[in-house]
Amino acid sequence: MQQLNLITGQTKEQEAIEFIREHEPPEGYFLGFSGGKDSVVLYDLTQKAGVGFEAYYSATGIDAPEVVTFIKEKYPTVIHKRPKESFFSLIPKKGYPTKWTRWCCDKLKKEATKDVPLGKKLMGIRAEESKRRADRPRIDSFSKKQIIYKPIFNWLEWEIWDHIDTNNLLVCSLYSEGFSRLGCVVCPFVDGKKLKMHKDRWPKIYAAFEKAMKKLWDKGKPNKEPWRELSFGEFLNNWYRGK
Repeated sequence: MQQLNLITGQTKEQEAIEFIREHEPPEGYFLGFSGGKDSVVLYDLTQKAGVGFEAYYSATGIDAPEVVTFIKEKYPTVIHKRPKESFFSLIPKKGYPTKWTRWCCDKLKKEATKDVPLGKKLMGIRAEESKRRADRPRIDSFSKKQIIYKPIFNWLEWEIWDHIDTNNLLVCSLYSEGFSRLGCVVCPFVDGKKLKMHKDRWPKIYAAFEKAMKKLWDKGKPNKEPWRELSFGEFLNNWYRGK
């Protein structure tokens, strides 16, 4: 049960709905929908606010099939936007993504929705998730035409789950199977036990990824210098280990 803010007399749900209504653009919002728990809550709050919006899902091609199915079945009005080139075809061209150079986010997510004219965006970004996210403002202006609004920015994870339970919202089945966060199946941030879980669950996606990495290995560095690793196995293992 959400507590009242002693200063405003509102719950976080009430405040978030008011926030969404306050900034509603005449043309309606672009709502970013990933199929994860935060976007499910954001979608519910936006519906309750009664504002105009269109929800978009950036279909990266490397999301868990269970997430894609969940969105199609439970959120049929969400519009799927696909990148011009697949993640696997881009690796031999652009190199492998790392924790510091995640070109994949730009190519698979941001560029896929560039043609959508709605510039005022609702995103389920929360400060609790990382310092980098916490350091950005709740209303993030990149230009006059591109502004990101974050209604649940100050929500804690337990408050997200409390809202889901209280409102009987459906979430992807992966949460009940031990997956705490839903994102790209192949990602530089997936390591340790999480990596084993992903590889065991989605072997075909990892087979396609390793095939693409082999093409990159065979092609060599853009400057024609040799890789520092002595074999493709070492090269691949170093990527999985974040080296």
